[in-house]
Amino acid sequence: MPTSTKGEKKNSSNQVFKMHYYESAIITTKDGLYCQVYGNEHPKGKILVKPKYIPTDKIHSDALPYRFISGRKMNRLNLWRDTNSLKKYIKNFAGAYPHYIFKSEVHEKSPLFFAVPEKYIEREYSPKIGLAELMSMPLEEMDKHLRRVFDFVSFLLKSGLRLEDLGITYSTLMGHYAHYKSDINIVVYGKKKFWNLMEFLKTAKSKDLRWKTYDEWGDFYTKRNRHMVHNKETYMKNMHRKKSEGFFRNTLFIIFAVENKDETWFKWGEEKYRNIGVAKFNATVKDNKDSIVRPGCYEVSDSRFIGGDSACRNLEISKVVFYSRDYCMLAYPKENIEFSGVMEEVTKKTGEKYYRAVVGYFDSYLSESRDKEYIKVIDD
Repeated sequence: MPTSTKGEKKNSSNQVFKMHYYESAIITTKDGLYCQVYGNEHPKGKILVKPKYIPTDKIHSDALPYRFISGRKMNRLNLWRDTNSLKKYIKNFAGAYPHYIFKSEVHEKSPLFFAVPEKYIEREYSPKIGLAELMSMPLEEMDKHLRRVFDFVSFLLKSGLRLEDLGITYSTLMGHYAHYKSDINIVVYGKKKFWNLMEFLKTAKSKDLRWKTYDEWGDFYTKRNRHMVHNKETYMKNMHRKKSEGFFRNTLFIIFAVENKDETWFKWGEEKYRNIGVAKFNATVKDNKDSIVRPGCYEVSDSRFIGGDSACRNLEISKVVFYSRDYCMLAYPKENIEFSGVMEEVTKKTGEKYYRAVVGYFDSYLSESRDKEYIKVIDD
């Protein structure tokens, strides 16, 4: 599937680079890694990613799932596997691929980031262009999975969105899907368009469409160790109201929002971050419009310290930032939430300061913090 040519530039060796990389696009690297673009704001010359599939010729781990892709044995990086095994694997990854470990210049002490330097990019697979290619195929040439995707997208277009507002990603985009096992992962470009689609899906009817049941959300609750921090009934109720996950002809679909270049809620390099400590707070949600992207953000008010490092006790938290899609659309305005994570002092270019909580930097998956950082809605 071709990549976009809009907004490209060339370096001194005449190699073409894109000027903007969208969340959920897939990048393959010259080392053979398959990476998912992670966010819509990136440091100069690098693309923030999550390595998704990693060749096993330099490093491997039996604690991670294996896949066979493009003639190569790969590990799939699953951040919910055994913490000690994952920590060992990431250490080995940093030794084998040091050029993909990024030290942030805007953090006083950089959390763990993965980034692909532009010169190491082999190819970008665009969800938008990939879906346009798929939808242009003759129906008789499609297998059952692709036909389900075609029909699901045709159903979504009844919302008033245009084909160019949508994309397809993950295994369908890359062509290594498995029939009746692989998900349908749809990308919506533009936050307002995503919210409009969610409104459409609240009342949309189709014999092929059903939403996740309470029991299915309960299985997810257990799988992700949510039982350690969440009340099960509250968790399932709040997840069940999401219209971004369900089933179309018994195939799981997940719909992601992607910010357009002119609507990102922060700009890389325009703020600096200082880690103050780890703490737990309550607060009231003011705005959740940016809770549909990654990294996502809830604007909050009336924050109240519950416990943690004493240096955080008197902070007034105004934003709760998260890196896991688990927290997308979890809470709505006027609802009360509890959150636990890293508290940061943020300094804008203007010198103005504010305080935010961050849940789910990659570091947190390498320690007991994985099960201690969270956002949850509090029952009234």
